[in-house]
Amino acid sequence: MTFPLDIWAPVLRAPFSGDVTQAISPRVMSPEIKGVPEIEDKVQTEVASYGKQLGKILEALQVLAEEAKISLPKIDEIVEGVEQVKIESRAALKADAEAALARLRKADEAAWRGVIAGADRG
Repeated sequence: MTFPLDIWAPVLRAPFSGDVTQAISPRVMSPEIKGVPEIEDKVQTEVASYGKQLGKILEALQVLAEEAKISLPKIDEIVEGVEQVKIESRAALKADAEAALARLRKADEAAWRGVIAGADRG
């Protein structure tokens, strides 16, 4: 049995009722950003994303911990978690690409051959 308001479920979300996401991106003129928002935006879009920056910091922490012969299990756990997400994401992207190529081949084999030939050239 469905509740009559189920049609609104994709639109209305009660607290703690679904995914919680947060966009972490600097917005020009945002009071949430300390420093100069234009510079923050430029660094993130032209130099390195927050994830890349944090990855380098985590990598440095691991090297320093190894040299100091200390254990940082929480840092190691984060790094392992990130690597697992990357592996799973790559697998999902590959599966999506394979499915898209299969659909293209079925719909337009000549176009599929063109894509495959272009991929072979790298």
